[in-house]
Order: sequence, then structure tokens, then C-alpha cells
Amino acid sequence: MELHVFNMANCNFMQELKALSEHTTNKNRNISKAYAEDVLVFCVSDAGKVGVDIEKQKNRAPETMKHFVDKFSTFQIKDTPSTIDEKWFYRAWTAMESFFKFAGTGFGTEKSFVLDLMQQSILREGKKVASLSHFEVDDYVICLCSKTTLTKQNIKLIFYGWKEIL
Repeated sequence: MELHVFNMANCNFMQELKALSEHTTNKNRNISKAYAEDVLVFCVSDAGKVGVDIEKQKNRAPETMKHFVDKFSTFQIKDTPSTIDEKWFYRAWTAMESFFKFAGTGFGTEKSFVLDLMQQSILREGKKVASLSHFEVDDYVICLCSKTTLTKQNIKLIFYGWKEIL
């Protein structure tokens, strides 16, 4: 699985995208994309469906994060911390959106799932239906969602237009 992370402000995006499309000839590949501000991510998978989301971490009011957990209750979140910080919030948000893309029906996805951030999983009726993997690049949080367990060893990260990656 490849995760291509473009900093569009610092790279020749069209040239890089053309090169990527020329080497992506397998018609059975699954691709998911997401963007936030000047950053675009493509996930290319030969191993089945995949969903990706990216969010730029910004200061959020505690009320906004509480609303996400309390009022946006169309799905369950397992082991919600008593104090919600921004890191947890962005991990939960990107996990939810990457799962919607993985499911293929966006926000229309049936919401009878449980997000388990501790186990990096999406559960339905107590069974794992998807795995999650999070990455942080500068101020961005990226989440990949797939049927298979994702590790940093089986994901090839490719960066375009980044001066230094942490």
C-alpha cells in the first residue's frame, strides 16, 4: 500500500501526479484521496478497498469537541476519555471519515458501528470490520482505513514538496 502526501504549495503537483498515474497501471488498484488546505493525500492499494482522510490540526473549542462526542451520536465511540484533547479529537474525526470512504457510501454509511481508537479498529456487532492507522505530518493527522491490519511496515510513505518529515 502506498500513501502519497503532496504539499501542493511546494511541489510541481501536476508533474508529480502525471508520474504517479503513469506508474499506476494496475486497473484493480483501489484509490482513496483527501485534502486539507494545501495538502493532498492519495492512498493506492493492491490489497483491497481503502479509505483515507486528512485534517489540519487547529485549536478547537472544548465545546466543539464535546459536541462531536455527545451530540454527533449516530455511531458509538468506545472508551471516550473523560477529558477530550485535540489529538484525540482529530484521531477520532479522521478515523470516522476514512471509514466512510472505505465503506464507499460517505456520510450515508450506516452508523451502526463502534469506533475503537485504542484497538485502531471499527467494530460491528462486536466484530472487527476495518483497521485504522494514523500518521502525523507537521500539523496534519492522516488516517488510513482498510480491511487488513495496517502497520507502518506495510505502508510505503511517499512525500512530495516536504522539506523535512518528522
